[in-house]
Amino acid sequence: MTSVKAGVKGSMMSQLVKKIKSSLQTIGNDFADAIYANKKKSIAFVIVGLLVVTGLTFFMLTMNTQIRAAQIDNLIYEELPTKKMVPFSYDQGDAIIHEKKAISVMFAKPNQPDTNQAMKIIKDKDKELNRNFYYYPLVYQTSEVANTYDLAPDEVTFIFFQNGKEKNRFVLSSIDNPEENFIPELNRLPMWNIKAQEN
Repeated sequence: MTSVKAGVKGSMMSQLVKKIKSSLQTIGNDFADAIYANKKKSIAFVIVGLLVVTGLTFFMLTMNTQIRAAQIDNLIYEELPTKKMVPFSYDQGDAIIHEKKAISVMFAKPNQPDTNQAMKIIKDKDKELNRNFYYYPLVYQTSEVANTYDLAPDEVTFIFFQNGKEKNRFVLSSIDNPEENFIPELNRLPMWNIKAQEN
């Protein structure tokens, strides 16, 4: 009895598969006939479809960049502690580092304890800063940035570049008594050649 039921079910399944296969073949044949009958219209539809897909893809990529830039501007750059801290435009940091002859850069994740400490000291001792430096917030593509500049993403790292090449660096956590020694160390960051001569 069970084998009879199984046989009936198997037969029904095979008939269903044949019907679906036949329907798909009919649809495919009808589609091919429609294309051959209206070649110009079909080519036009395909071209228009490709243009629409390409346009939507470009629009989505552009909007994604603009959304990220707006988020960084609103959430991070509005609260910088001094005008001497220059923000990078979103996705422009690497290009600026390579274009500038000499540039000091702070790499840090926003709203981390060390970052907040650095921001507070910079705000309190703004007048002691002797030059501008750039802020590279580690928000998007953090691991890629960390690999490119060989840094730990969870630390506040300051690097001086000359002609796109690193010449000097320090990490905030390596500074003894940051309240007193952090700003002088930041001011000395571009003086890598003096340090090299002293060693």
